[in-house]
Amino acid sequence: MSNRLATRIGLLPRDGAPPPAHDVVRFREPVAGAEARTKGSLFLLAQVAGDESALTRAATDALQALERDYYYDLSAGVPGALSKALRGANRRLFHQRGRLGIPRRGGVSVVAMVILNGEAHVAKLGRASAVICRGGLMYELPPPPEVQEADPRIRETRVADTLGEALEITPFTWSGPLAPGDKIALLSRSLAQAVGNEELQQALTTLRPAAAAEHLDQLARMRDARAGAALLAVEMVEVGPTETVRQLEPVRPAEPLAGLPDRSPVPLADAIARAAHRSADAIDAGQTVLGHGVRRTLNVVLAFVPRRGPDLPRTIGQTELRDEGRRRRRGLVAMAALSALLAVGGLVASLPNPRPTDAIPRAAVARAAIGQATELLGQIGEKVDGRGLIERDPERATKLLNDAFGALARASAAGVPSASLERLQGEVDRGLDTIYAVSRIGEAVTVSDLAGLFSPFEAQDMVVASDGSLWVSETARGRIIRLDPTTGETTVVLRSGQVVGSRTAGEPWMIAAAASDVVVVDRLRQAWRFDLEQRRPRTLELPGIEAISSASHLLAALQHRPPLEIFNLYLVDAASGEVNKWSPANVLPVSYPDMPKPFLTEAADLPPASARDLLVDTNVWLLQQGTVTRVNFGIPLPQSDYAFDPPPDETVRPRLDYRLFDSATIGDRDLFYVYDAANARIIAFQHADGAFVHQWLAPRDGALTGLLDQVVALSVASVADGPPFAYLLTPGQIVRVVLE
Repeated sequence: MSNRLATRIGLLPRDGAPPPAHDVVRFREPVAGAEARTKGSLFLLAQVAGDESALTRAATDALQALERDYYYDLSAGVPGALSKALRGANRRLFHQRGRLGIPRRGGVSVVAMVILNGEAHVAKLGRASAVICRGGLMYELPPPPEVQEADPRIRETRVADTLGEALEITPFTWSGPLAPGDKIALLSRSLAQAVGNEELQQALTTLRPAAAAEHLDQLARMRDARAGAALLAVEMVEVGPTETVRQLEPVRPAEPLAGLPDRSPVPLADAIARAAHRSADAIDAGQTVLGHGVRRTLNVVLAFVPRRGPDLPRTIGQTELRDEGRRRRRGLVAMAALSALLAVGGLVASLPNPRPTDAIPRAAVARAAIGQATELLGQIGEKVDGRGLIERDPERATKLLNDAFGALARASAAGVPSASLERLQGEVDRGLDTIYAVSRIGEAVTVSDLAGLFSPFEAQDMVVASDGSLWVSETARGRIIRLDPTTGETTVVLRSGQVVGSRTAGEPWMIAAAASDVVVVDRLRQAWRFDLEQRRPRTLELPGIEAISSASHLLAALQHRPPLEIFNLYLVDAASGEVNKWSPANVLPVSYPDMPKPFLTEAADLPPASARDLLVDTNVWLLQQGTVTRVNFGIPLPQSDYAFDPPPDETVRPRLDYRLFDSATIGDRDLFYVYDAANARIIAFQHADGAFVHQWLAPRDGALTGLLDQVVALSVASVADGPPFAYLLTPGQIVRVVLE
């Protein structure tokens, strides 16, 4: 068996005029024996982030400098020389950004590979990728850095985003042996996201490099990949000890007449043939002109031919019958309405009238309550030096407002109509809103009327993917609906009963979003994964999912080890109260080979089985009826160490019923947003200590009065400046509200 390896290369085809910016590919396989033995073959790919032509020139210059420095440097081994050459290209780009005209937000990332003596050496800087296919599996080169399990928030950033970002950088490097049949690909991240990990792995594993590159290029064009994405595929093949890997070609053709135009040996044959061709072309042109002339002549003649007008009917026999039937139906409806009115009148007349002895005390109670509320509001509104009581003495104003609120409640219980108390109730509400940090929602826009588009419709849950799209699960027809909030376009990506491969989808059960995927678990205990680029369901094996209680409804995901787009899954079992965690393997696409493990190492003060909502960031958060449980690396904190502060308006709104919550970063503050179903409001708490910050209620009157009465799902977007906005999933639509 020979130990000699040769390379077979495949590149993306470039046909037509190139776009303004292209990713750049460059490779060099030395023909001199000394370079081949000491330096090997060099393969380079630069990914350009931007559309300016200056970026393409900068990427080309960087790859030329990297190749020159690597083959010139004889002071270190292959990994050292490759890292030094990459750092040198970075320093040149750092000092020459202005001269090359590189924009501020543009960037160039590079991945370089050297193959020497049956080994591969890879160095990487930025988002450009390298993968190796071996044994039917695909791995990323270099592999992602290990994460400290003690505290995953503490990570060391070793890879810069682009060349020229910093003066000194440390690229990722990897070295490993190669075997016959191994296939390595250097590719742009945008191309990998467009075609998907599964298509990329299948093409590299089953096709030759050139065929794989052509197939991936056609697939990327169909899926609207970014123009200029690059790919360089390399296959390692075994050659015999005496086999030559390059064929020499002659410089000059073997025949003396090669390259001359073909001519007939018969005299005048070429001239006669050309004349015959010209005659045939002239005859075809004459026939075309004659045909057009005949057609136009016929059209002109037919335009003057007289035509008979339409024979309109003179009598309509069915009109009288239809009018008579319409009058008969209207008479029946009027008789039914009159009967209903008489029945309601008789029912009202039969109701017992209140006795005078009962009506007089209730009138006295209502009069006293309204008088007390009016007097208290007068004291609150009295101004001293231009300031009301709320500004001068908030504590006394709070007591008086609470008393006025109770007085109006007594008047309403005594039988006073709400319309009569509307003015007084409005003054009390405005004062309480000022004291208890309450804002009324003033801006709300309907993003999509799902009940009108999909009938029947019964909302179940909603998640926001990393690309900003909204994914809604509904149970009336068992559908998963994707919505683009910018355009309002809706697409059904999965429905109950749909056949995918050898499986049939069931009714949606739980849904979660993480990295570049959305995960759905149906009632048949099957898991589905959706890529945000392709939006097609793919099966996802979750060992142990069949043992989860059917009453469970909390599922969350968290990206595991960036930049790999794999993620952990967390699920709260409603029967056992366990928080199960599925950990992925370091293989693309994401998979879960092992059974889930219990995440909680100690018992919590409040049972996790009663949790209303689940949120996972660096910690796990379990929302309870009136507070939250914080879990740090599997250890639940006692409620005395961390809990939500009760809102300050306990006197007016004593009952709490927290159902949904989300986290967002507003400026430099991290906040929790909680939906309280008992009081139809949204409350903001500090992320660090759970302190109360603010709350929002629906307007007192108008079309938005019942906006927060029924909220199925809540998602708040992070903003750097200005008021945040939230997406609310109601039973029939998605509404975007501004939380000012």
